[in-house]
Amino acid sequence: MRILVLVGAAALALAVTLPGHAMAQQRAAEPDLKAAILVNMLLFVEWPALDPASGNLLSVCYFRSSPVADALEALDRKMIRGRQLNVIRVDVSALGQCHAAYLAPGDDALLSQMRSDVLPGGVLLAGDTPGYLDRGVMINLELAAGKVAFDVDLYALRRSGLSLSSKALRLARSVRE
Repeated sequence: MRILVLVGAAALALAVTLPGHAMAQQRAAEPDLKAAILVNMLLFVEWPALDPASGNLLSVCYFRSSPVADALEALDRKMIRGRQLNVIRVDVSALGQCHAAYLAPGDDALLSQMRSDVLPGGVLLAGDTPGYLDRGVMINLELAAGKVAFDVDLYALRRSGLSLSSKALRLARSVRE
């Protein structure tokens, strides 16, 4: 398990720090890179108690089609910490079946419905839109100086019963406490 965490940390560090122009001959598209970082972040999240009813699945939900949601779909069935990634489209009423939920640009109205007092505990909210961190998203990805950076709202994570490894927190551009 320790080796898996170290490999995951190295992969996350590499994905976060590679500038777009310095990638090897194949340049990863921004949505693919954001989806990969989001999925790799799942290696570093501790959920309060994973629901036995979810079986061997780790569900990442999204609410509408977008480039990052499409890239997440391409990662469906990947193994994460011994669980199979299950990428599914849902509506807000089904948020409780998700371990993580991705909010795309334009999901502002949905985000307004997800007040912390009505959110099911243990759901990681992630997005990639400026200002989403101020509105309850726990991890927000943004393109900055040709790199994908991420910010973390540690208070929102803890309020939801989640924790994020210090290895991931060290890679964050900013951490709110």
